[in-house]
Amino acid sequence: MASLSNTSEIETKLEKEKANLALLRSRVENYQDLTKSMSSILNSFEQRLGRLEETILPVYHETEHLQKRQQNLDSTLQCLEKVLQHYDASQEVCNLIHLGPSEGDVGTFLDALDRLKAAMDYFLNNNSQSVELDNVTSLFNTGCESLNNHFKFLLRKHCSPMRPVDLLDLIYIEEDSSGEDCPSIKQLPPTAREELRIVAAWLENHLRREYVVIYADERSDVVFRSLQMLKDHQKSGSWGSEPLKTRYHGKPEPRKSTSARLQQIFERKANKMLLKASQTIEQSRFAIRKNSGYGDNLTTDDHVGDGDQDLEKYLVLLLGLQRLLIWERQILSDVIPSTRLGEVFSRLAHTSIEMVVKDAESITSKVLRSIARKDWTAALGVFSALKHVTLMQPDIEKLCDVSQRHQLAMVLQKLQSTGSRALEQFLDLVRGDTGSNLVAMSSSTISGSGNVPKDATVHELTSNAIWFVEHLLEHADVIGGILQMDSFYASQLDSIALHKSLSPEDRRKALLGLYIKRILSELNLTIVSKCEQYSDIATRHLFRLNNIHYILKSLQRSNLLELLSVTEPECEKNYQDLIQELKNSYQRSWMRILAHISPLEDLPRPTAGKVREKERAVIKERFANFNKDLEEAWKTQRGISVPDVILREGLKRDNSETLIPQYNAFFEMYAEVSFSKNPEKYVKYKPHDVTRMLNSLFDDTV
Repeated sequence: MASLSNTSEIETKLEKEKANLALLRSRVENYQDLTKSMSSILNSFEQRLGRLEETILPVYHETEHLQKRQQNLDSTLQCLEKVLQHYDASQEVCNLIHLGPSEGDVGTFLDALDRLKAAMDYFLNNNSQSVELDNVTSLFNTGCESLNNHFKFLLRKHCSPMRPVDLLDLIYIEEDSSGEDCPSIKQLPPTAREELRIVAAWLENHLRREYVVIYADERSDVVFRSLQMLKDHQKSGSWGSEPLKTRYHGKPEPRKSTSARLQQIFERKANKMLLKASQTIEQSRFAIRKNSGYGDNLTTDDHVGDGDQDLEKYLVLLLGLQRLLIWERQILSDVIPSTRLGEVFSRLAHTSIEMVVKDAESITSKVLRSIARKDWTAALGVFSALKHVTLMQPDIEKLCDVSQRHQLAMVLQKLQSTGSRALEQFLDLVRGDTGSNLVAMSSSTISGSGNVPKDATVHELTSNAIWFVEHLLEHADVIGGILQMDSFYASQLDSIALHKSLSPEDRRKALLGLYIKRILSELNLTIVSKCEQYSDIATRHLFRLNNIHYILKSLQRSNLLELLSVTEPECEKNYQDLIQELKNSYQRSWMRILAHISPLEDLPRPTAGKVREKERAVIKERFANFNKDLEEAWKTQRGISVPDVILREGLKRDNSETLIPQYNAFFEMYAEVSFSKNPEKYVKYKPHDVTRMLNSLFDDTV
């Protein structure tokens, strides 16, 4: 049963497969018929397209050929039109070119010049022998010349020298502001600047560089004449007393002295430098003292040149130049193409910088003449001016190019060489003032005079030298910079630096300390030389004592001892030891008088109030010689001046302690002895009389 069932299923499947195969064959036959039909249709279509192409293609080619002819014809007509325009250019723009550009409508004129330039290029490239080339070239050059004249006209119309009062306003306004903040000094309004910029750009693009010279010369003249007018104003009596205009509408600022205004400017510069330094150090996680560098030197009493108006005026002039050049930089960037800025600015600034450098030479020559006359305030003025010029250096570095920096560096070099000359001449003066040359100062001016002071007081050379070095302390940074260029001081500083670490500020102070040490050393030698002019040994000691004591007290009163501690740590002790040595030497000058009354062991001893005849003459001689020498010493030393109260009273006390005990013993031993018929002739002074005489020393009014 199972096999019958399987056979039946197989037959059923076979029948089904046969039916499927018959269907597939039928469909294949249909597909072949369709393929043959499509192939015949495509062949027919291909034949028809071939016949159409053979008919249309010649028409297409002919149409394309006609289009190219049309394009060539149009191009030819355009070229002919352009050529005709080139031939007509000179006639059509001739009147406009000869009339020149008009202010506010320079674009029309530039379009005419562009047309001429195009015609000139055409004839140059295609018909260089054409008469039209000469015509357009001549007219183009005429137009460029007119454009240059228009450029110059615009500059002159809107530019004029700045009035001194306006320039002073520009100098004294805040550092961060510009000339644009001062309505009274505006020049070259925006419309004029824009027109000048357009003209300059056109000329630059067409290689016509005359505008560079025109602009530089015109603006150079404005800057130069502005500075010249400021100089003339400075010569007038009203200079320095003008009130400043407010930057806003309102009342003028209160009047301030020129020195005070300059002080504010340089304080701001110093504060900015200090701020930059502090920011740099903070980034490196270091601390900085607030009062260091230049800031601690700019006190309210730090007037330029200590009243020397020539240096003060020069600083104002230098600031005026700086502010004008800053302003010119701003205008320049609005007008001149960036590629020409350096060239124009260099030419623009040259004349004014040259004038400032020449003025520096003139002023430093005048200062040197003042120093030759021993006017040392002029030297201090140079140091103050040098400090302020140094403060201006960063602004100059940013503003000027290399050649201009080199020019202005000559100002700094002149001041430095003058300061160096002043320091050396003062040292020569102290060194050379030996013998009978007295240095006297009136209003702090040193000049030659007579002999040493009769009262053996502090020599004017000493007081003046101390006055000078005390004022040098205010300029330690500047003087340190001058001295470090001297090989002597540089080598001395290197020796000090081997044993201790010195910051840049300490190095500058150490250099000044080395200079002051030389001054004091030469001063001490001069004092020793001068004291030889006194015939009395006690007066010599008192003269030296007065001077050395004055030097020490002056050093202690000022900060000079701190300064000298770097270069001469034992300075104070050395002076104290010298003072004590001079006191001892002075006390020993009394030994000649004491020799008459001591030692008592060498004198005859009275017995029952009497002495022998031979011994009476000895006692008479001792009393007489003591009285004579005491009176001479009293007469001499009463006229000697010891200005310092403590020193004076100390000397008196030492004198009493030296003389009175021994004279008291001598007096008690012989006052009651009958050694003369006229004892009052010999016993002239009781101990209290001698004490009174000693207490009246150094006072010629008694």
